[in-house]
Amino acid sequence: MAAGPVALRPSIDRAWLERAAHDDPLAHAYALWDLDRYPDRVRFVSAVRGDTTTGYLLVWPGRLALLVHWQGALREAPELAAQLPPRPVVVVAPEEVRGAVERARGPVRVHPVLSLVAAPAASVATRDPPGRVRRLSPADRPALLALTEATEELVASGYPYIDLEREAVWGAFEDGRIAGVARTTVTLPEIWVLSGVFVAPNRRGHGLGRSLVGAVLADARVAQVPVGLFVREDRPAARALYDRAGFRPHGRRLWIDAGTGLEP
Repeated sequence: MAAGPVALRPSIDRAWLERAAHDDPLAHAYALWDLDRYPDRVRFVSAVRGDTTTGYLLVWPGRLALLVHWQGALREAPELAAQLPPRPVVVVAPEEVRGAVERARGPVRVHPVLSLVAAPAASVATRDPPGRVRRLSPADRPALLALTEATEELVASGYPYIDLEREAVWGAFEDGRIAGVARTTVTLPEIWVLSGVFVAPNRRGHGLGRSLVGAVLADARVAQVPVGLFVREDRPAARALYDRAGFRPHGRRLWIDAGTGLEP
């Protein structure tokens, strides 16, 4: 354990972060991805003792609210909590720091979130006809907007802003229309992060979510990359879908909502 007084720094030690990500790619996937892709948008606060980073805050300016990913630094919980943005803010953090977050930015609403990982060999057996699920191209943007702009569900909120030239989005089609989508918010050589699995409300229960997850896993298998994701603990249908697809428990965190009203 690192000794000495704690120092807070408005940055992240890249070499330390890469070592930490080697040991736990999913825990640090967003930090590595955002540091390279969006250095002008995100900011970090690191807790350091001596020459050793003991944890950090990753602050992401989301379109609906500020989102903070808190990693490690349980000893420094009061100091790091004091560095959180003012309300409203969502903090995704270890369970042990809930009290510090609530004292600093409370009152809060809390939702337990599980992290899951599927090995590169994971797959989903489907009987989809050819072309039912495929990667979207820029030509699919109008159809993507028609699906995702018609809902207020948080899971679909990022799709209208996606650059289909650069970002991986899979669509499930019925009668020539997109009825469901999934995306990877991180595509690192060490791990992909699956997010935004959304199916039109009137098409749920028809296996589209399973087909979308299967398509992502199939592409990840070709790339020989594991896939991780986060899911609310109290969503049994989603958890059953991911369990059947080969995802296995990796960890547990809390979605701590300080005044945004958003739910994961």
